[in-house]
Amino acid sequence: MATSFDEYRQEYLEDIRLNAQIEGTLPDEYFLTDTLDKLTSMGELVDPRIKPTQKKCRNGRIMSFDAFGFDDSDKSVVLIANDYKDVADATLTRTEIETIKVRMLNFLQEAYDEKLGDYFDITDEMLIVGRSIGKRMKIDYVDLENDDSINQIKLFIVTNKALSDKVTSFRSDDFCGKKVELNVWSIKRFYDLYESGRDREPIIIDVEKYGVNGIPCIKAEMSGNLDYDAYLAIVPGKFLHEIYYEHGSRLLEGNVRAFLSNRGKINKGIRETIRKEPTKFFTYNNGIACTASKVVVSDDGRTIVNMEDLQIINGGQTTASLTSAVLKDKLPLDNIFVPMKLTVVKDDDYDTMIQNISKYANSQNKVKDSDLFSNHPFHRTFEALSKKNQAPAHGDFVNNTFWYYERSRGKYEQEQFKFTKKSEKDAYVRKYPKSQVVKKEELAKYFTCADLLRPDVVSKGSEKCMSFFAEYIDGKYQNTPEYFNDEFYKLAICYVILFRATDRIVSKANWYNVGGYKLNIVPYTISKLISSIPRGYTLDYGQIWKKQELYPSLNKQIEKIAYITNEFIQKSSGVIVTEYCKKEETWKKYQALSISLDREFLADIVSKDIIDEKIRGEIKEKKLENKVNCMVEIYNLGSEYWENLLAEGTKRRILSPQEMDLLKLAISFGKGLKVPSEKQANFIWKIRTKLDNAGVLV
Repeated sequence: MATSFDEYRQEYLEDIRLNAQIEGTLPDEYFLTDTLDKLTSMGELVDPRIKPTQKKCRNGRIMSFDAFGFDDSDKSVVLIANDYKDVADATLTRTEIETIKVRMLNFLQEAYDEKLGDYFDITDEMLIVGRSIGKRMKIDYVDLENDDSINQIKLFIVTNKALSDKVTSFRSDDFCGKKVELNVWSIKRFYDLYESGRDREPIIIDVEKYGVNGIPCIKAEMSGNLDYDAYLAIVPGKFLHEIYYEHGSRLLEGNVRAFLSNRGKINKGIRETIRKEPTKFFTYNNGIACTASKVVVSDDGRTIVNMEDLQIINGGQTTASLTSAVLKDKLPLDNIFVPMKLTVVKDDDYDTMIQNISKYANSQNKVKDSDLFSNHPFHRTFEALSKKNQAPAHGDFVNNTFWYYERSRGKYEQEQFKFTKKSEKDAYVRKYPKSQVVKKEELAKYFTCADLLRPDVVSKGSEKCMSFFAEYIDGKYQNTPEYFNDEFYKLAICYVILFRATDRIVSKANWYNVGGYKLNIVPYTISKLISSIPRGYTLDYGQIWKKQELYPSLNKQIEKIAYITNEFIQKSSGVIVTEYCKKEETWKKYQALSISLDREFLADIVSKDIIDEKIRGEIKEKKLENKVNCMVEIYNLGSEYWENLLAEGTKRRILSPQEMDLLKLAISFGKGLKVPSEKQANFIWKIRTKLDNAGVLV
């Protein structure tokens, strides 16, 4: 295992070169893709799009960047520059950072000044994107129903270079009236994160930095050996605005961020209270709920002076509305105070604890289970299936391997961090190759286009795709949890293989250029291919699973359809292609387009009944197994457990008389007195699930 920075950097560079060769791309292109994936999974970025852009503009200046994106939850535009060098000892200086930064800002300046038409061809998508950015940067008024404004500029430099020792901070002046945030993600920064064993960098809030002597608080003194501390506090609205303005959506726990991005319009009631009755804000507002991994309080214990890894898990809209009131309405927040419940998590499984707190903290809002999908039992089920089902030996892998389902961010690397010997790490990587790691966001994308046939949803980005996938999975899980069995798992992995192979085919195509529309071409190609297969037939997934790769006729067919897809989506009648691909009507139009399939490809398709019958057979076996397990679990939990559950449910008044009687039967069963029928056992288990969802933990 790499223990020093130099070893880590050399190993990382070798991985980049090897994977680039496998993918048929250049090392700098693979580095950019890999780094953006990491930053997206960490919550630093939201669905960035690679689009290398370099043009000369006024006065001989250069505008240059390699990817762009937006973060709707904090109203920011994002530009990303790739500074990769294929050597292991390169250094990035302050002067170079400033040059890269200025070149990104030059693009925004030309967009703001409406001059991009002088440098970009009329057919270049970045002309349309840039004009939209320039227009949105000038919006000051908040349209409560459709706020398209851009409040912040986020610049990212990703590099495999180490930072010069002289670089200690990054100055970020306002630009065109917008705050500029500059982030440099160097190889050393990734190493430090890797060495810490964390999946993201913690946000540390020094309260005094924001002009506050301390946040008044009361610590809850509760009995028992709890895995958390609890504080009730009163937070100045100005302080809340300033930390959100500085740290943006990184302050928002993942579920809240997705909720705010998808539905987050400025709350009219909050806005009116700030404008007309600021002193009553504390009374009218429900406040915010937050978590932290550590807090520092004053010597007298009355105020909080420092918070580490602060995350807002409920109240994201309140926070965003305060910032909007300052930036858009120019309103002061001097008399605004917000109630805050702060949970300081001491548990080792920090991320799981936060997800559970988020789930229950948001349970009183109109948030569906699919919005809190990161907590869904499906992920544990799929993870268990991944550990159970060996992948057949294939390619350069002499022995059978396993696919690794990463249901929580960074878990794959964290698993390796515990090894003290290189031989242990090597054995682990042989068992779970890096090429066989599947993130839950990736699974959602692959499944949505290959099984649900909705490439338009995939084109909308990971958050919206995950929400759509969650709706389907949650409904299926509620009705038939046994559906998620070995055969389902193998089929899902075949979708992974199909998507990644299609991605490689498109990347290597002689008609495809870097910065093209691969993010749209790939899902549209897969959905079009599968929807074009004659009714009652499907791809030979059995062969794909057995060989862990696509068969020749399928590869050839994908090549042809991918070309047709690229031609189709670019006929968007002046609409930005990436936006055009997000429309369901675009997919319906392409789905209706007639294409001919190769004779060799049609000869290799198989009856769909074969796959369906395998899954149905597994469902029957699983149901029978679950009936036995349910009875055993009820007995094993013991009479004391059921007594406590009955007491808690009765105290909260969420049990019907019939449910109380069934829990009493479970108590008797635990004592060996009465045995419930199969039907009664199922009802008892459903009552347990109901109470668990209501936050009753015993």
